[in-house]
Amino acid sequence: MKFLRITFFLLFIVFLSARIAWSQDLLGKFHDWSVYRVDRGDQIVCYTISYPIAKKDNLLKRGESYFMVTEIKNDADELSVSSGFIYDDSMDVEVSFRSKKFYLFPHDALAWSNDKNEDIDIIKEMQKFDDFIVRGDGKKGKYGIDTYSLIGFKESYYLLKEKCG
Repeated sequence: MKFLRITFFLLFIVFLSARIAWSQDLLGKFHDWSVYRVDRGDQIVCYTISYPIAKKDNLLKRGESYFMVTEIKNDADELSVSSGFIYDDSMDVEVSFRSKKFYLFPHDALAWSNDKNEDIDIIKEMQKFDDFIVRGDGKKGKYGIDTYSLIGFKESYYLLKEKCG
């Protein structure tokens, strides 16, 4: 199961960065969250994505960080996060909503929850708060701490479910 998730999202991230021939449409923007629909020819994929409003790290160079919730027609929601660097695979990525914490498993520059129930729990928490923090650790003591706004998440999530759910 984890392998399939990793494979799908590695391909999906390649798509996002390369902007290959699949059509991608912006369905809506709600403050700090945007909703997109991607027609892959054989499948429609929708996602809502946001970028950090604050970053703290001890890295010399870091790529783009983002947090994404993906809806694939006839499948459950799935979240993923990137802190813009290669994670230390031996350390979980922490997502915190004040005192409530979740731990995602990292692989290269992406991290996911361990199962669909945890995705559901995190999405529920995302609808309760104004922001959350993601902490990821890299090799040799490097780290990144990103703060994400949740302003607009509820609206973007409802649109995601309406258009692709």
